[in-house]
Amino acid sequence: MSLFVIMGAQAAGKMTVGKALEKKIDGRLLYNHQTLDLFANYLGFTREAFRLSDELRKNLFKAFVENKATNPTESIIFTVVVNFDAPEDHQFLQEIANIFLEAKEAVYFIELVTSLEERLKRNIHEARLEAKPSKRDIIFSENELKITAEKYRLQSDEGEMSNLHPEVHYLKIDNTYVSEETVAQRIINQFDL
Repeated sequence: MSLFVIMGAQAAGKMTVGKALEKKIDGRLLYNHQTLDLFANYLGFTREAFRLSDELRKNLFKAFVENKATNPTESIIFTVVVNFDAPEDHQFLQEIANIFLEAKEAVYFIELVTSLEERLKRNIHEARLEAKPSKRDIIFSENELKITAEKYRLQSDEGEMSNLHPEVHYLKIDNTYVSEETVAQRIINQFDL
């Protein structure tokens, strides 16, 4: 049993890579917007919506670990955007990792790095828009992508993740010009899955 956390900026390809990985391992994908949009539909993209979404995710992860014998899958593949300058984002990552680590289960952090130019192209991809209704307002979504790229640090510094989360397996991949299948296979090869 394990947790795979695929992190990166908006439209970096997290969900797409997660789907490719899901086909190669005994795992199921939970992408960020599956829980976030549930609350945002009623509360907007507010601090409270993010808090409730994070609580729901943590509760799911706890139940997953506690019900290992009856789970229909071996692993959860989870995607999330991380602001590496925000202590609360690192705290959230540590909290979800600890749920699995305390049960002696493996945790993998995979960071995707993608150029802004490529992310803007991916932002309007049909699969992204189909899966994430909140992204269908293209003008808003594109502006949000550009603003967050300027305002937040969406890529870790060299050695940062290994220093902050030494008990977690970590891999950083520039997937700007790499297919999701290649990235998924690299994850499998890197961690000998």
